[in-house]
Amino acid sequence: MAAAVITLALGGNALAFHEEGVAYCAGCHTMHNSQDGQEIVPGGAGGYLLRQTDGGSTCLRCHAAYGQFAGGAGYGGGGDFYWITKTFSWDAHGFKESTGDSHGHNVLARDFGLNDIDGKLFTKAPGGTFDHELSCASCHDPHGNENYLLLRGNDQHDGADFPEAPIAVSPGRRTSSSNAVSDTNHPAYGSGMSKWCAGCHTDFINGLASRMHPADREMPSKYIDNYNGYVSSSQPTGGNPATAYLEMVPFQTGATTTDGLDIKSTAGPTAGAQVACISCHRAHASAFSDALRWFPDTEILNESHPAVGDTGVTGDDVKNSYYGKDITERFGENQRQLCNKCHLKDGLHGPGHG
Repeated sequence: MAAAVITLALGGNALAFHEEGVAYCAGCHTMHNSQDGQEIVPGGAGGYLLRQTDGGSTCLRCHAAYGQFAGGAGYGGGGDFYWITKTFSWDAHGFKESTGDSHGHNVLARDFGLNDIDGKLFTKAPGGTFDHELSCASCHDPHGNENYLLLRGNDQHDGADFPEAPIAVSPGRRTSSSNAVSDTNHPAYGSGMSKWCAGCHTDFINGLASRMHPADREMPSKYIDNYNGYVSSSQPTGGNPATAYLEMVPFQTGATTTDGLDIKSTAGPTAGAQVACISCHRAHASAFSDALRWFPDTEILNESHPAVGDTGVTGDDVKNSYYGKDITERFGENQRQLCNKCHLKDGLHGPGHG
């Protein structure tokens, strides 16, 4: 019997916790808050009989260990919520600061020291009207669905009006260094990611009409050529389209099904590829303002912050800010902003490179 149980547990029909079948309610909820004469949650269960104080804390009971709250060592496509607890400051042409509030989505998870109050934005999502308490379940359906990363789709929740979930595939929920995203192991985005983000950030998808960078738009051929040719500031052209993919600047292929989406693909964009919100931002948080994938406030990226000596830096913050990458080693000493992967403003300035 033991062998049979092991076989069933390892078989192809075994499902992940949220995908029904093997999920159990007591993983997140407690009916009476007692077992064997002991309180399961000291002080009483949270709302909805949750096993933690709130929904975000309940999610992080498991997902902190998966790398979503891992001291900056969560190297997943979405980033690590740890960064919203970190504020960095330094002296450079006057006092500079990068606040934790600005580093990502300010989810509420009191048991992990996360507060959804943003000191600058207060109650409204940037470019939208979302004004509810933000939790993991604001974006993901904890009870399971068939969407990419359990994202809500065709759903109204917490005041947000979500369209269809995006077409994408993921390298897995574990995002620690053992499954770090890279140019050969990364989310593969088809289409719909920016429309989905606009469920809360409504105005940000209007593109140049609202003086915003276009999102969910097909990349013009010159930008496709720029992306595929660009290697670094010291080699702005001459790259190989077959190996042009850069995880720090992803794109949508434009696919409307997951067929053919490949998390190991190293190919750059082709006709129909789209720029998206996630081309520049991480969905959860990053070490940089506005959850950007790289530091925006310096010309040369090896002058990024957090840096050694900054107020607020602890442990491996500097190393983890770029997912363990050494920018100088990866791109060279004079690597400029990665906007150049598409716009090519740090190299040739001839026709077609605007």
